[in-house]
Amino acid sequence: MTIDIRPIVDAEFPAWSDAVAVGFHHAETRDGGVFRRPVWEAEIGRGRVLGGIDGGRVAGTLGAFHTELTVPGGGLGAGAITSVTVQATHRRRGILRSMMAQALRQAADLGEAVAVLIPSEWPIYGRYGFGPATEEVMWRIDAAAAGLLEPLPGTIELVGVEEWRREMPEVYARLRSAMPGAISRDGWWWDRAAGLVRPAGQPDDKSKLFAVHRDDAGTVQGYAKYTVEERDRVGLAPNSKLKADVFAATPAVQARLMQFLWEQDWVVEVEVIAQPTDDIWRLFLHNPRAVWQADRYDTLWVRILDVPSALSARTYAGEGRLVLAVQDKDGYAEGTFAVEGGPGGATCVPVTESPDLTLPVQTLGSLYLGGPAASSLARAGLVVEERPGALALADAMFRTAVAPFAPTWF
Repeated sequence: MTIDIRPIVDAEFPAWSDAVAVGFHHAETRDGGVFRRPVWEAEIGRGRVLGGIDGGRVAGTLGAFHTELTVPGGGLGAGAITSVTVQATHRRRGILRSMMAQALRQAADLGEAVAVLIPSEWPIYGRYGFGPATEEVMWRIDAAAAGLLEPLPGTIELVGVEEWRREMPEVYARLRSAMPGAISRDGWWWDRAAGLVRPAGQPDDKSKLFAVHRDDAGTVQGYAKYTVEERDRVGLAPNSKLKADVFAATPAVQARLMQFLWEQDWVVEVEVIAQPTDDIWRLFLHNPRAVWQADRYDTLWVRILDVPSALSARTYAGEGRLVLAVQDKDGYAEGTFAVEGGPGGATCVPVTESPDLTLPVQTLGSLYLGGPAASSLARAGLVVEERPGALALADAMFRTAVAPFAPTWF
């Protein structure tokens, strides 16, 4: 029987949502689409919720929604792809390939210059033109050994979940404008993060606590969302581990929030997830070795669909002009383009000149937000220098003052 790859209709959404739950091995959260509907209700009408339908059964799922992606010096619209699954009974039958082809075509037709996703598996998405563009780390802190060199400004305030949910969207929108790799967050994202809505089968979670950092003017410059886990006891004192998500405007704010976490009574270890790879905040400590990197992993992958629009949407650290020959088997980014610009802005147009660099679209996606250096990727054979000095110029142009970071999982 032929598998029909197409946008689903509203009546099919409960089965589609339950297929997503099964595909991610969370079958216990199947609820007929109640939890996921706020994300996808509008997109069903736009045709961006795709299914692989086999005889009335949902064998594959993929959804996409519009988001705003922060890039160096600016931002642009992007297609965010998620909820990608293929049921175990239908593997290796071309379902994902067909769904992804439709999703990328839709994004391009809607004028989204790039598509983005966070992959569960590395080997899959390069074949569709995506390249890894951001990384993040997990920090572990020895609470007894940690301490600041000197006091940092700002105050920490505990707030209730409703206040956090009400105030943080504006804070995030303000701060993400300086964070290449960050995307906009819709209301459903905040409802989930606050724990106000939960998947089926998961009880209400009262363990989450919310702290905000205010500067001397009273403006919120960051937050920590955390829980404390009491483990075995050492004598009479609990041996507690604190787990947190910290979002901060600056390294100093990050360090101040970390201090608040490690100084809590009975806490011996702090684990902070989803943090930028930049570790400048550790330099505010008298002993940076009290903090270590427990994990590091790729997060946001970028697929360039419109090279002129994407490359002209960002600024560049150094002035220059580069001619790039981009290889793309699917055609969206195929061609030779001249990008010229600097800190004040840039232009990018198709040209017929000989290229300075030749690279596949996956590598352009990796370079786009300023993460890896072109010269580093060239050592791995992912960029070919056609003109001497072009790699050095690319490094100078594409680099960013801070590492790109994608704080929003979707």
